[in-house]
Amino acid sequence: MFRIPSLCLCLFASLAIADESSKPARLTVAQKNGWAAYDTELKKKEDAVNKACGSSLKSSYDRSTYPAFDPLKDRTQSACQMAVGTLVEVCGTADGKAAVKEAVTKTVCKLSTEGTKVSLDGSVMTIYIDPENTSITGKQSGSYSWKSAYEEIL
Repeated sequence: MFRIPSLCLCLFASLAIADESSKPARLTVAQKNGWAAYDTELKKKEDAVNKACGSSLKSSYDRSTYPAFDPLKDRTQSACQMAVGTLVEVCGTADGKAAVKEAVTKTVCKLSTEGTKVSLDGSVMTIYIDPENTSITGKQSGSYSWKSAYEEIL
């Protein structure tokens, strides 16, 4: 007799907990300020790329991949900025400039646990930053720079 109501109570309690865990965490002021600083600096790199490449590229961070973002501890900002800024070097040649201008409309930096690499899906270049594995990987074995990784996919 007590089993069914107890079971129902446990079920309702677990549903309430699951509902709470699916809500996005509230950002602290430090986190909001950190993201604003990240976005401001990334915009500077984006502007430099657009000037060098004659493009209208947009850049951003995939914030959903930063579940426990702490701007005081995070070390991916400079890696993302460097990666996006390297597109200026790719645009140093006519072929590179044409490739960036034609093929890339957006860059997105993602926090990764599966290596540091880049991919191009349609016109979106995704830059994966793995703070534990900072060596840039490409299609072939060996070390890559951002420039060589970009040139391989463009």
